[in-house]
Formats: sequence, structure tokens, C-alpha cells
Amino acid sequence: MKKGYIYAAISAILFGTAGIFVKLAYKTGLDSISLLIVQYMIAVFLMFLIAFLKDRKKLHVSKRELFNMAVLGVVGNTLMTVFYYKAFEHLQVAMVTMLLFTYPIMVFIYSSIFQKQKIEPKKIMAIFMAFVGCTLTLNIFSAGGGYSIKGLIFGLLSAVFYAFMNLYTEKRLDNADALSINAYSTLFSLITLFFMRKPGFLFEGNIKFESLVYIIILAVLCEIVPLTLLYKSIQHIGALKVSVIGNLEIPTAVIVSFVFLRETISITQIIGASLIVYAVYLIREQK
Repeated sequence: MKKGYIYAAISAILFGTAGIFVKLAYKTGLDSISLLIVQYMIAVFLMFLIAFLKDRKKLHVSKRELFNMAVLGVVGNTLMTVFYYKAFEHLQVAMVTMLLFTYPIMVFIYSSIFQKQKIEPKKIMAIFMAFVGCTLTLNIFSAGGGYSIKGLIFGLLSAVFYAFMNLYTEKRLDNADALSINAYSTLFSLITLFFMRKPGFLFEGNIKFESLVYIIILAVLCEIVPLTLLYKSIQHIGALKVSVIGNLEIPTAVIVSFVFLRETISITQIIGASLIVYAVYLIREQK
């Protein structure tokens, strides 16, 4: 079970770097759909290659598992990432990250009502502390108004479908290999994206070398590794605990912004990050 907490934490930390590389990729002239298509092409190729070399038998899945992976990819992965990347076109990285991490509340409500999970005071406290910590860490109250309504909607929709991904994986793919889940679901996501954007743009010569560098980083460090670890952690400790631990992405995003973009960190943000870490500790203590 300890592995589940470690997997969830590493997954969140790596996801925390995604926004910066998405923004950098946008500066090279790519839009969200084009970026995702190239990212998924690289990710799918690498994941199937790794799975084939490591243990090709795990790629043999049942028809039921393949169907569930298709649903996860088309409904969950595609819509979550499209809305997530679209939100970055309208809002700052911090605000998008905050909106995405309203999803633990959605997971908690679903788990409590539909899965009849016991509502323990520590779980409620952990989710509340994580939410307050996110708010303080992102410093949104001092950021002023004027947020894009379209960006806010995209951010919240990404949270809805991220919650779906967590819950659907827990319920339908609990026994499947995590890398196989990621490989097949991302393949179905890629196929879906080709309905949104014809692949002709790949041959127009508009993708710069700088763009490819950011895309490869996103494919490996923000797609293959964290999503595979996410699925493994859900299988070990469940969607609810993983969703709260995932809030570690918030302080990660703040720290990475400070180190690489030279953005300042306030005392309020440090307090918020501490609350998130403590919320994760409370969840870790739950049996």
C-alpha cells in the first residue's frame, strides 16, 4: 500500500510541471489540439514500445478491458486534456491548476453518495485543508478580478473529466496493467483528436525544433510517467485518497515557477503549501 502513496505523490509532482511546458509550447506557435496530437503520437509510440520490450503479454487485453480503456480514453483523457490545455490559452498556470484541483471534492461527493464510502471527519478535514491550501498557495484573492469566463469553464470541465478518469479507473480497470491502460487509452484519445484536427498540419512544416523539445518533455514527464503512476496508485489506495494527494501538484507548480520563471513566493503561499502537505499526511494516516 505504501507504493500507492509514493506513486500518487510522484505523479502529482510531475503533473505540476505541465503548465509551464504547455505555455512554452504555445509561444512557439502551437495551439492546444495540435500540441496534444503530437504529444500523444510520441507518447503512444513510446508506451507501446516499452510495453512490447518489457512484457508484451500485458498488451493482450480482453474485449471488455479494451472497451473500458476506449471509454477512459475518449471520454476521460481526451476531454480532460483538451479542456485543460484550452484553459491555459485563457488563464494563468496557477489559476488553471487551482480549477483542476477542485476535482477531489467531486470524487469525494461521488464516493460518499454513490459508493457509500464512510464519511470520516479526517477525510472531510483533509479535503477542506487541501482546498484552502490550494487557494492560499495560488494567491488568487490578491490576483484581482477579470478572469476569462471561457477559461474558468474550461478549467472546471477539465476537473469534471479528471474526476471521471480517477473513478472509472478504480471501478472498471482495477486489475489491468497500468502501462497498458495508459497506452490504449491514449491511443483512443489520439484517434479522437484526429476527428477534431485533420493530420495534414503535421506535414506543413510549422512544428519547430523548440516545439518538439517541449512536446517530448510533456509526453514523457507529464503524460507517460505520471498517468501510469496515477493508474497504479488508484489500484493500490483508491481514487479518493489519490485525488487528495494529487494536490501536491499545487506547491510543485509554485516552486517550479519560482525556480524557472523567477516568480516570487509569498508567506501566504508557503502557508498554503504547508496545509496541502499536511492534508496529504492526514490521508496517508487513513487505514
